[in-house]
Amino acid sequence: MIHNPSLSSMRFSSLVNVAPSASVAINTLALEKKAKGERVYNLAAGEPMVDTHPLVIEAAAKAMRDGKTHYPPVAGIPELREASVAWMNSTYGTRYEAKNSIVTCGGKFGIFALCHALLEHGDEVLIPAPYWVSYPGMVRLFGGVPKTVSTSESNEWKMTIENLESNVTPKTKLLILNNASNPTGVLYEKEELARILAWAKEKNLIVISDEVYSGLVYDEKTFVSCGAFQEYQDRVIVIQSCSKHFAMTGWRVGFVFGQPEVIKTLAMLQGQSTTGTASISQWAALAAMQNANSIVPAVRNAMQERRDVCSHAFQRTFGKPLRVPQSSLYFFVPLEMIHINTRDSSQAAMELLEKANIATVPGAAFGQEGYLRFSFGDTPDELTAAINALAHFSSSASRG
Repeated sequence: MIHNPSLSSMRFSSLVNVAPSASVAINTLALEKKAKGERVYNLAAGEPMVDTHPLVIEAAAKAMRDGKTHYPPVAGIPELREASVAWMNSTYGTRYEAKNSIVTCGGKFGIFALCHALLEHGDEVLIPAPYWVSYPGMVRLFGGVPKTVSTSESNEWKMTIENLESNVTPKTKLLILNNASNPTGVLYEKEELARILAWAKEKNLIVISDEVYSGLVYDEKTFVSCGAFQEYQDRVIVIQSCSKHFAMTGWRVGFVFGQPEVIKTLAMLQGQSTTGTASISQWAALAAMQNANSIVPAVRNAMQERRDVCSHAFQRTFGKPLRVPQSSLYFFVPLEMIHINTRDSSQAAMELLEKANIATVPGAAFGQEGYLRFSFGDTPDELTAAINALAHFSSSASRG
C-alpha cells in the first residue's frame, strides 16, 4: 500500500526555513488593501513608478510579431550579452567581453544563483548592515552563514576596513557589497572601494558587487563600479539589472558580469532551473540598452525630482530635514523623527499600514532596528499625500 503524506505532515528541508522577504510581504498587503478599494499610500515598493519607455514596448511587440517567442539561449541572446558589456564598458569603464556576461531573471536571481554556485555548508558571508532584505536569506538557503557588518548613520552607513576586520574569520568566503545602497542610498567613492577590494584580496575573499541602482545616482555624483578595477577582476562579480535604470521592474531582466568560469557555472544552473530569461523580455532589454543614453537620464531625473519633493514635504510637515540619499529610491528614517515612540520597527510599520494605510518597510528587515524605509518612487502628488497622511497619523499617535 502506497502512503501519500499530507502537506501538513510533509517534512521540508531545513534550508528553506528562512523568513519571507519583508518588502515583498508589506507590498503584498498594501496591494491587497488597494484591491479592496481602500486608499493606500504605498511607500514600500522598491521601483520607479514610471512607464517603460515606448521604444522598449515597441521592441517587445516587434519581437512577438517576428516570431521571437521560442526558447532563447540559456545564457541570453547573443545580441543582449554583447549590448550589456558594451553598456557596462562605455558607462562604467569596465573591460568585459560577451563571455563575461550572462542574462538572468532579474538581478535577484543572479545573486541567488551565485550563492548556490559558490557556497559550501558553513561558509561565512560578510553583509554590511543596513542590508537589502534578501541577502541573509539567500545565503542561508545554501548552507552559508551570514555575518552582519554593522555600520552607523554617523559614518553615513559606510563600512570601514575596521568593521570588516572585526568580522572576518578563516571560514569567510564572500563579501556582498551593495553600492549604490538599498535602503540607505549610500554611495562609495573610488578610494573607498579600492581599499575594500584590496582588503578582500588580502583575505582571499570573493566580492559580489550589487550595482543595480548605479543609474539612480543624484546631484551629478559619479558612480564607480567595482568592475572597473582591473587588478581585482579575478575576485569581483558584478550584479546589474534593467529594473531600476530603465523602469522595467516587471520584465525581470538582470545580468551577472564575471570571469568566464563563473558565467559557465551560472549558465549550467540556469539550464537546470529557469532555462534563462523570457525571450520577449530580452529583446525589450536590448532596446533599452541601445537607447540607454536617453532612457536612464529621464528615469534618474524623475526620481531625483521625487526625492526632493518627498524631502521638502517632510521638512515642511515635520519641521526636520531628512538625510537626503545620494542614490537609490529610499529614505531610511528614524522612528523618532515621525514621533513614533518605539524602537520596534515591525510594530510601527504594521500600525502605519493598519491604521493609516501607509505601507513602509521596517528597518529590522534590513538589520537595523529603529528605522523605516520610505520609497520615493511614486508620483510627486502621491508622495505629498503620503507625507500628509503620515503627519496626521503621527499627530494622532502623540495625542493618544
